[in-house]
Amino acid sequence: MNALDTARARYRANSVRWGYIWALWCAVLWGIWYIPGTALWSEAPYSTMSFDTTGELLLSAAVITAFSAVSVLIFLFIWLAVLEKFGEFRRTVKRFSSISKWYFLAAIFGGPCALFGAYLAIGFVGPIFAAVASLLYPIVGATLARLWYNEIITQRAAIGIGLIVTSGIAIFLPGLFSESAGAGDTAWIGYLGGAVSAIGWGFEGAIVGRALDVSDADVGITIRFTAEVLFWVFLILPAAVIFFDAPVIPVALATFNFWAIIWVLLAGLSYGFSYVAWYKSFPLIGVGRGQAIAALHTVFAVVFLAVFAFQFPSWNFLVGLALAVAGTFLMVSEDSKVVEVVRQPPAKELTARTRRNKTACVSKGGLHMKGYILRLLMEAGESGVWDYEIMTSVFAEYGYSGSYWKGEVRATLTDLYSGALIEEIEDDLDDGGSFGIGKILIKFRISAFGTQRIAETGLI
Repeated sequence: MNALDTARARYRANSVRWGYIWALWCAVLWGIWYIPGTALWSEAPYSTMSFDTTGELLLSAAVITAFSAVSVLIFLFIWLAVLEKFGEFRRTVKRFSSISKWYFLAAIFGGPCALFGAYLAIGFVGPIFAAVASLLYPIVGATLARLWYNEIITQRAAIGIGLIVTSGIAIFLPGLFSESAGAGDTAWIGYLGGAVSAIGWGFEGAIVGRALDVSDADVGITIRFTAEVLFWVFLILPAAVIFFDAPVIPVALATFNFWAIIWVLLAGLSYGFSYVAWYKSFPLIGVGRGQAIAALHTVFAVVFLAVFAFQFPSWNFLVGLALAVAGTFLMVSEDSKVVEVVRQPPAKELTARTRRNKTACVSKGGLHMKGYILRLLMEAGESGVWDYEIMTSVFAEYGYSGSYWKGEVRATLTDLYSGALIEEIEDDLDDGGSFGIGKILIKFRISAFGTQRIAETGLI
């Protein structure tokens, strides 16, 4: 293998590896979330509420979910400031009808459906059931991604997903039986909440997979939580006050006590950055694989409960751990060439649909970076553009400079290639003038699928 082949293989393997790393970080942070997410129920005002009626529990779950969304959004705005991406946020959110609307739709499934359902499952049944119920979401997400945009799920990956889901059930099965036995007459609400959480997170992953084709993950997740906060603060909670005379304001004000706010902030911190990692994994390894690896949060939840709450696992944890490791190994040990491009759109259908959707080109002014790059490649046509030329154009358009933004351009091109929106047509070795001595330089062109996505999202 010559130097160019080695550089190409290293570059692609590293891209796939980072997809799995992001998904694993999501699992770790999601596992941590169960500690503050459960502890909050033990603080005032929730610990002092009688919960004599179903309405009180529903109200508590709604207020907790709203506080959680606000907490997450605070940390995400800090994250955007650190990454210097407020400009990207502004440029992306302005394209509501073509891009941001998908994040608003994802917010409905991920917030008022999934997270609210998870809090219902915790409150009405218990945290163990909530964790088990959420394990079904990778199956929902992988199925939808396969149906909606033909994401590649190999037999090996499907077996891995099945093993990881089974591992969570094995880990929590004994506790699940004890929780179910101790649940009251209203337990059906918790079971319904668990089912809704799995469906909601599965749908959210598949929906944002579409939006992430043409937008940045860090920006996308911030738009998604901005939407959720708007839904809770201006629609759902006011509706509860107006139509059901629910004491939303007294409960919300009572939540402003030291320990409740500490748990809210810790939950927002862990949950928010688990979402960042979740979204970043999708373009690199696909929705199905990203959600499956993230489902390892059940293993980490048990580990963190043992460390922080002294709730030590029994023998079934070892069984579940073995299944989880086996499922993860099956997926991450796939040849990186299988995962380099995670979709296989039908070319004939794409060509026809692109022809029908084609419109006159408009100015690139005001486009977010991923949209700008797609437009640049579309206008170049079959001749394509080298990645270092794309970098130079991006720097000139947005005033960027430095190693950080060089990495962002490369990462964006990797996302687009993995999602089958662009294709490689030529490569060479860097002499040190662009990205570093010995690194690969790639010439890209727009694919038929990429042209379709550009048309669907109003970029032409």
